[in-house]
Amino acid sequence: MGPAHQKNRIITLSVTGGVLVTVLGLFLSGMLAIKAGETSAMSSKRYSDQEIDDSNRFWDDEGKVGEAKPVGPQGVEAPSSPNFRAPQTVEAELVDDPYDEPDKAIRGKIVFEVPGGVAECSGTVVHHPTGNMVWTAAHCLHGGRGGDYYKRIMFIPGYDGDGTTTAQKMPYGRWPVREVRVSDQWIRDADPERDSTASPFDFGAFIVEPPAGKKSLEDELGTSAKIRFNAPRNLDVESYGYPGEDPYDGRRMYTCSSPTTDFSNTGWPDPAMLWMGCTMTGGSSGGGWFAEIDGEQYLVSNISLGITMRSAKTMTGPYLGNVAHELYDGF
Repeated sequence: MGPAHQKNRIITLSVTGGVLVTVLGLFLSGMLAIKAGETSAMSSKRYSDQEIDDSNRFWDDEGKVGEAKPVGPQGVEAPSSPNFRAPQTVEAELVDDPYDEPDKAIRGKIVFEVPGGVAECSGTVVHHPTGNMVWTAAHCLHGGRGGDYYKRIMFIPGYDGDGTTTAQKMPYGRWPVREVRVSDQWIRDADPERDSTASPFDFGAFIVEPPAGKKSLEDELGTSAKIRFNAPRNLDVESYGYPGEDPYDGRRMYTCSSPTTDFSNTGWPDPAMLWMGCTMTGGSSGGGWFAEIDGEQYLVSNISLGITMRSAKTMTGPYLGNVAHELYDGF
């Protein structure tokens, strides 16, 4: 029997407007201090062959994927400044299956082990010279200040939990993580217990190790997403993810379409985050935000925080500026 789950919690805040905010994924404390090499903008961990073999054996049990749950919400106040206008609620829509179509399969589920259980997030295959990069949220990869990188991280492109066979559930198989990076700002400032000034840096990426007989993730899918750094603001975006908290179960892919506004909190560093309307819940964390710029589709952000107010259900994503670009180039 696998380790027990940490029970999901909801933090209710007594603030103007009845704001409730949760991290759409995972924050946990009490982990070991990091031992990874750092640069001015990022920290990294490279998993050994033994750790990759262990990850493959661990997730051979398909039931563990179904057990993975988002845990540990984080509370923050929505900004009261008139400069930060909340978007309107947008109901998430189910993405039609099958998910083995390449333009859908670039989005997938991330599963990993944390103290006390297994957890889930979402991610996107982005174009990179390695052909093996997945973009997601930092809180899906590392526990923040006082924490460590998570274990047994696995990416499943085009995951469909309603499939009846392994081939239907995992049409492109399972891809274990070889190397992962998040920003130094995340490791230094992310607080797993409360409002975090590291939220604008809630992005990360990893390189997968191709399974035996496979050349690369991009070669296997035949496509990938272009990522745009320092993109224009106030875009119309589409977000994608695998929400796993009520009323969702993490088995299927959902999407929201919404214009963005800006989001920031008192004391948070620039750049301000992006804000959109969406009802997706925990588990969608790390899922990509896409926008059309100059006639082409780009990934411009990823799901980070979920914000529920009396007037709207929304989510935020980090603005992918220079630090995100340096992280990408660091692989």
